[in-house]
Amino acid sequence: MPQGTRKKAFSGKAKKQQLQAKKQRQNSALNSCHSRGDEGNGEFEYNAIQKINKQPKDDNSSKNRYALQFFQESKEELMKRKELGRSTIEPLSLKDQEVSDNYFPPEIDMPKRPPWDFNMSKDQLELREQRYFTEYLKNVGKLSAISYFELNIETWRQLWRVLEISDVLLIIVDIRFPVLMFPPYLYDHVTNELKKDMILVLNKVDLAPPALVVAWKEYFRTMYPKLHILMFTSYPTYNLRGNRNETEGLKQRRRKGKLKMAAEGAQKLLDACKEIVGDNVDLSCWHDKIEEEMQIEFDLDDADHKDNVIIEKEDTSYFKHERYKNGVLTIGCIGTPNVGKSSLMNALMGKKVVSVSRTPGHTKHFQTIFLTKNVCLCDCPGLVFPSTVPKQLQILMGSFPIAQVREPYSTIRFLAERLDLPKILKIQHPDNDDTWSAMDICDGWAAKRNFVTARAARLDSYRAANSLLRMTLEGKICMYVYPPNWTDKKDKWENHSEVELVRWIQARNKEHDVNELEKVYTSSEDKRKENRMIPTVPPAKSQ
Repeated sequence: MPQGTRKKAFSGKAKKQQLQAKKQRQNSALNSCHSRGDEGNGEFEYNAIQKINKQPKDDNSSKNRYALQFFQESKEELMKRKELGRSTIEPLSLKDQEVSDNYFPPEIDMPKRPPWDFNMSKDQLELREQRYFTEYLKNVGKLSAISYFELNIETWRQLWRVLEISDVLLIIVDIRFPVLMFPPYLYDHVTNELKKDMILVLNKVDLAPPALVVAWKEYFRTMYPKLHILMFTSYPTYNLRGNRNETEGLKQRRRKGKLKMAAEGAQKLLDACKEIVGDNVDLSCWHDKIEEEMQIEFDLDDADHKDNVIIEKEDTSYFKHERYKNGVLTIGCIGTPNVGKSSLMNALMGKKVVSVSRTPGHTKHFQTIFLTKNVCLCDCPGLVFPSTVPKQLQILMGSFPIAQVREPYSTIRFLAERLDLPKILKIQHPDNDDTWSAMDICDGWAAKRNFVTARAARLDSYRAANSLLRMTLEGKICMYVYPPNWTDKKDKWENHSEVELVRWIQARNKEHDVNELEKVYTSSEDKRKENRMIPTVPPAKSQ
């Protein structure tokens, strides 16, 4: 500032205008970059794309290479959903909650790697893939009912790479929403075109009743006869602290700091792989590792696991597949975001080897990890496949980042139509009324949790809605979708012979009586207070 010049006042309003102008300049630069053909021939309307998990720019040009990309919703859609959040909730019957695979109509397909050969350079290959993907998006964009799906070609390239290098494909689905996460066109592509075996993993079975797990297993066995189906959980009871089985209210699932191998699920995966590979690969080391984990009892804090070879790769170029090359079985892991792929790999290893987060898109590039010297796991980033799944379900499934949800109230309404949220949350109506809307539920939860705005100290409904969505994603509020004819055959599934098998995988037969905390964790932010909580066993009273 020149000497003798007085400092001029700079209001908050002026600062806000300055930031808005800066943002407009950045957006215009980005749009001009797209118009120059940075994303192919430039014919596709990329201004309507919303980039998620995008990082600030710096010298690292590849930082945003794997950012999630979705079509951006219009203001009209947002206004309709907000109005829906204020209308009275009408509970749905159990029969109306049954679903099928009609969320993947025949006109929707996945992008597949275009033909290539070793005479092409890497630049030629990428240009061909980019042109093909741009044309694919133009055709899919004509479908009005299409839901959010991944628009970043870099993520799809990694799927293509994993499909090429793998001998066996694991497609992992959340048992709460399995049919919404299993694209039939992926099944056809892998089994009919690539001629590879496919294993369906019904993951997170600790979050669902055993009868529902069995019902979904029978559904997939009937609909997709070439599938090998197994049930799995990364958090059986011995990997949880203070596990609870209450049927009403919020669920408590506190994970232990150090994990023991989920041996029950690993044993089933080993059996499926043995059936597929036969004598082509020696799986005895894997078998011995599982047997050791199942028979030896030890303190998790003193667990000493052997080091394993870990390799991270980003190469998505050329690869000629050789089945069981060098006697190594390569298992590719595919699934939507937040389905538990990284946790599954950690549970199979018996130690943390892959970083885990509830944020979709946390796993940026595929990683290869050697479970044993001749069994290799390949973790592909989570992909949101093209479908007609409603956005509300995509949010509850974890496919769309909760932090990026602009209007959460219609999703709370969707949840409240299927669950008695006021009873589960034990909240009072803010207006002492008998009818509830999504806004009423959010206000009631905000009042109970003391969520208020900073300035006016009003109830922070948005924060309350965000909290409820995270609790649903984490499994504290358990919502499921049901297979066809669930209502009519419920008794059959509850008395099915495989119910005990599900309980074995959940390790319910190893459950011990534990003095538990009466407090129930109600949101992820409560975990920060864990170290300040009272101990599990209350101290004896002084005489």
